[in-house]
Amino acid sequence: MSPPRVRSVERIHTEIRSAIMSGDYQPGAVLSQVQLARSFGVSRTPLREAMRRLEAEGLIESVQNQRARVATIDAESLDVMFTERILLEAMGVKVTVLHLEEEELHALLAATAALRIALGREDVGARDRARRSLHLRYVARAGKRLRSTIAEQFDSCERYRRLYLDLPSGVSDEYAGIASACIGRDADAAARRIARLEAQLAGAVLSALNSAYKPTAICTALQMLEAARKAP
Repeated sequence: MSPPRVRSVERIHTEIRSAIMSGDYQPGAVLSQVQLARSFGVSRTPLREAMRRLEAEGLIESVQNQRARVATIDAESLDVMFTERILLEAMGVKVTVLHLEEEELHALLAATAALRIALGREDVGARDRARRSLHLRYVARAGKRLRSTIAEQFDSCERYRRLYLDLPSGVSDEYAGIASACIGRDADAAARRIARLEAQLAGAVLSALNSAYKPTAICTALQMLEAARKAP
C-alpha cells in the first residue's frame, strides 16, 4: 500500500486534472495553492508535488513568485494537437476495422446507437461519455500503447472542443456513415470518414478561438490521408 503522502498527491493530481480536462477550470484560471490546500485538507507539500506533475503534463503554467494558472493554448498549437489526434486515430481505425470480431462489431453498432440517443438529450455529460466510448471502440484492435495514446489525445482535444463547440445535431449522420463503413469492413473509408469528421469539428473550434487562423496542419493531414488512399 502506498504511503499516505503519496496517496494524497495522487488524489489531488487526479481531481485537479479531472477539473481541468472537464473545463471546470478553464484556460487562464488562477489556481491558489492556499485555497486548494484548504479545500483538500492537506499541507502545501503534497499539493506542490501534484502541481509539479500537472505542470509536467502541460496542464498548468507557473511563473516564479506568481500563482499557477491553467495553461492556455494558441490556435497553431491546437491545430497541431488535433492533427496528431486525427492521424493516429485514422491509423488505429485502419488496424481495427479489418480485425473486428462479430461481437465487437455489434458492440460498436450499439455504441453508435447510444450516441445517437444521447445527442437527442440535454445531458452534455452523457453525450461526451457516449462519444468517447464509441471512439475507443473504433481503435479497439490498435494495440495497448497506441490505444492509450489515442485516448489521451482524444481527452486533450475534447477539453478544447467542449470549451468552444457543442456537438452539432447532424453529427449523428456522420457516425452512421462510419458505422456503415465498419459493417462493410472498409477500413480506409472508416478512417477517412472519422478524419473528416474530426477535422470539421477541429476547424470549428479553431475558428471560434481565432477566426483569422487557417488550420494548415489539419488540411495537410487530410491531404496525406487522401494521397495514401490513391497510392498504388
